[in-house]
Amino acid sequence: MTQERVQEYYEMLKFYYLKPDSDWTDKAKSIRTVAHDFYNEITRTYGTFADALKEFYKWNKYNDVSKAAFALKDQLNDVVHHNLKVDKSTYILYYNMLVRLIYLATEVLPDQTTMEFIGYTSSDELSGLNDEQKDAVLCDAQIIYVSAGPGTGKTYLLINKLLHYISASSRPEKIVALSYTNTAAYELGEKFRLAAFDSGITRPYDFYNGTLHSFCFKMMKSYYTNIGKDFNFIIIDDTDIEELAEEFRIQFNDKYTKDAIKVCLKSRLRSDNPQLQQLVSEMKSRYNIISIDDILTNFIDLLGNMEFRKWFKDQLSVLVIDEAQDLTKLNYRIFDLILQVNPTVKMFLVGDSRQNIFGFNGGSYEHLDAFLRRHSNYTRKNLTGTYRCPQPVCNYVNTFQFLDCDNTPLRSVGGTTGDVRVTGCDNPDSEALNVLGMVQRINDLNNTAVLCQNLKYLEKFIDLLGKAGIPYKVFGGQKLVKKHIKIFNHLLRIIDSDNVYSINAIGRVFMLKLDNMNGRNVAERFYNTNEGRFLKEIKEDIARKARIKEDVSLKAIAATLIDHYFYYEDASIKEDLRALEEMTAQYNTIADFLLSFAIDRETFARFIEKNYAECKVPVTDKFLTISTIHSAKGLEWKNVIVMGLSEGNFPNMWFAREKDDQGKAVYLNDLLKSMFVAATRTKGDLYLTYSRKNNYGYSQMPSRFLRVLL
Repeated sequence: MTQERVQEYYEMLKFYYLKPDSDWTDKAKSIRTVAHDFYNEITRTYGTFADALKEFYKWNKYNDVSKAAFALKDQLNDVVHHNLKVDKSTYILYYNMLVRLIYLATEVLPDQTTMEFIGYTSSDELSGLNDEQKDAVLCDAQIIYVSAGPGTGKTYLLINKLLHYISASSRPEKIVALSYTNTAAYELGEKFRLAAFDSGITRPYDFYNGTLHSFCFKMMKSYYTNIGKDFNFIIIDDTDIEELAEEFRIQFNDKYTKDAIKVCLKSRLRSDNPQLQQLVSEMKSRYNIISIDDILTNFIDLLGNMEFRKWFKDQLSVLVIDEAQDLTKLNYRIFDLILQVNPTVKMFLVGDSRQNIFGFNGGSYEHLDAFLRRHSNYTRKNLTGTYRCPQPVCNYVNTFQFLDCDNTPLRSVGGTTGDVRVTGCDNPDSEALNVLGMVQRINDLNNTAVLCQNLKYLEKFIDLLGKAGIPYKVFGGQKLVKKHIKIFNHLLRIIDSDNVYSINAIGRVFMLKLDNMNGRNVAERFYNTNEGRFLKEIKEDIARKARIKEDVSLKAIAATLIDHYFYYEDASIKEDLRALEEMTAQYNTIADFLLSFAIDRETFARFIEKNYAECKVPVTDKFLTISTIHSAKGLEWKNVIVMGLSEGNFPNMWFAREKDDQGKAVYLNDLLKSMFVAATRTKGDLYLTYSRKNNYGYSQMPSRFLRVLL
């Protein structure tokens, strides 16, 4: 729905509000008509009010909005069907609710008059902020780094800083807000848009939020579109790389190993074999494929192009970065180049060096520290008051001494209560049984999490949960995309970009005998098959709608593919695919969806094969959370149980056996940060457990990270 069309709905509401020849009850009936028309148009349902609302409930991405939409429907139906009388204050309430629903569904801000009609005036942007947060929001330095401890209101700070950038500027700001995962980006964007609406901001601004990868991909695609060139690359993930490495090994006549080819497929910066790298790069270019790492390296290449630099200079004026401690050296190289292209860009970085636990992905606080030292004009702020953790938990983690960063003491300011409890058990079996008893005594599944450094240690505990009939969900572990989801994504890739790799993959699925992967002949042969002709019709329909500027529903495309290609599948696969169909409604284009799927496994965890036992008990909205510490980062629960805190498991010095003394110290420092993250997930009680013997009956000590408590 275009911005102009949304404004027409706001105008309709104003018209009925001002209509002189109707009372408030009649005007309320008009609101119902506008709501019905809006739901119909945005969901393309064109049915009854109830049908349109049901589709809107499935289609929109805000749960609270869906609840509000149904509540408004019930009240308006009472007005229409049961002659409920409405006064002005009630009418304004209905008006307010519908305006808010339209805004959240379209992200088109109402005009100032509409905002005044529903009673909004600009609010004090500093209300609710503590002194540390206010100091960071009001700071006008060009580069600001905020060290934000766990539970110190980081998201609230980010939102208020964004609002301040907009309200304090004399020009329309172009804001880019980057998060470590798409899930975190989505949550930040949702909360910011709600706050922008509630604050009554009328100044114009542009706002983009996502991951650094998605931003760089969007910029490259926008630039090539701007200069009239195609940018039809698809992003390959680990499963694709595994398949392609085998294909390329055969094509290279076994001259190179599969592992060596995989290294080249992932990134041109990782290979020590220039000849192989050149061959793989040529193949990737031929098939229009890029890896996740390639997104960043290709973007850096473009930043060396003068024409791109001229275009890019005007694409952002404010850069906000969350979880700054987890970014890589390459990420900060991009930020350096952005500041070279536009030295006036304002940067606001938020992070916590103590929560830097993604070193295996190349992220390190050292990269953040080096970036700040290169730009010595930065200002540093600290948030130390935690609204999450009770003081006993703060006292525990405040004793930690890190090698590479300070541990600014946390203080509990949220009024939370709780304690730290350590339990020793005879062996891993009795530890699992003991933790099961804890879970049963706590009797609050939704507010309880069991964490561990690795899922393998929790196998016995998970087995006990199944026998006890306790529903659970597991987060973390090794993952591969499910086969039917992979096929679905290949179909979307073909529709989006005629990708030869995906055409070949679908050809194998349907045994179409396309013979080889490369060349236009493969695509031509494919589109002459029944399966190819069906996809070609979808592509032509999308092109037709683009010509007449009609919106294309990705969800409708997904439903068409599922109905055509997966009608024969069993119930569990269909349920998976229908869930994925619902998620596609969050994306404007196929490219946006595929990019998100490739980058953010957390958001699409349901569609990944698991390497642990799935829960056999029906899991509804009440379940125990089981998670690795890495997957728990950024989350919180009232009760947190951390298992396996014995020397030999956490830490397990076997993994550092070949390291020198300095390497061993770094290994322990990284694990201490994991312990910091695990302990600070709690809003109440923290339970720490260990076993005195390992699985082989050998004695073991409690983890060195517990010594201060024993």
